[in-house]
Amino acid sequence: MSVKRIKYIFADMDGVLTDGTVRIDEKGRESKTICFRDLDAIGIGRRGGIEFAFVTGEDTPIAHFMASRFGVDIAVFGAKDKKAALEQLCVQLGLTVDEICYIGDAARDVPAIECAGIGATVQDGVLAARRAADIVTECCGGTGALLELVETLLERR
Repeated sequence: MSVKRIKYIFADMDGVLTDGTVRIDEKGRESKTICFRDLDAIGIGRRGGIEFAFVTGEDTPIAHFMASRFGVDIAVFGAKDKKAALEQLCVQLGLTVDEICYIGDAARDVPAIECAGIGATVQDGVLAARRAADIVTECCGGTGALLELVETLLERR
């Protein structure tokens, strides 16, 4: 695990950037909550030489809006196989898996967590994700976990 080699963080959205809760109103409109500290994480990471991509199982207007709101142009939406999406992005970006950190929270994230140069999960990630991860944040999903991960990676450089 070489933190110095990390060029990108590939992040799941639901359960990492959000707490995994979906609010649905009487008209069927969904809403989710994000943490401003995670918005700050993008700028802090970029200043430290780390770029970002999102890998999400969702392909909804809210997922696309979140990527736009975070200023992340590279994303795989509708990714049910997170490891395949990670590998696809590596080819697209000319990266090796050793140059990425992947953070996810669910069982379907585990193969990507294990494949990445550095695998990470949030404190409230499923047990399999916590066992597979090199880094487990103290923050739960949706409460600043991305910022904590960025700060941890930059500190360990």
